[in-house]
Amino acid sequence: MGDICDMNDLERWLRSPEGQAHLEEIRQMLLGRTITEVSFSNEVHFIATTLHLDDGELFVVYEPSLEVEAIRGQFEEVIEREYYEDYPERRPSPPS
Repeated sequence: MGDICDMNDLERWLRSPEGQAHLEEIRQMLLGRTITEVSFSNEVHFIATTLHLDDGELFVVYEPSLEVEAIRGQFEEVIEREYYEDYPERRPSPPS
């Protein structure tokens, strides 16, 4: 299925009573809670942000700016520098 099919299915789910009920459960889980800690984890294609709530629950947030392609685009030089930290033998020799 393509992007438009995915988008349409999500719209259908959003308007359904079941979708609304599921979102309301999430809303109730978050309303009035305090974030006590924030952590990050490498999830292969993106960095996940986990909110630790005052009732012990965890809530994972997906942020598009933490997708691997977005990070590569914004931090290309940083990734290259850190790559050569991992593999110093692969660093190109300076021109003579």
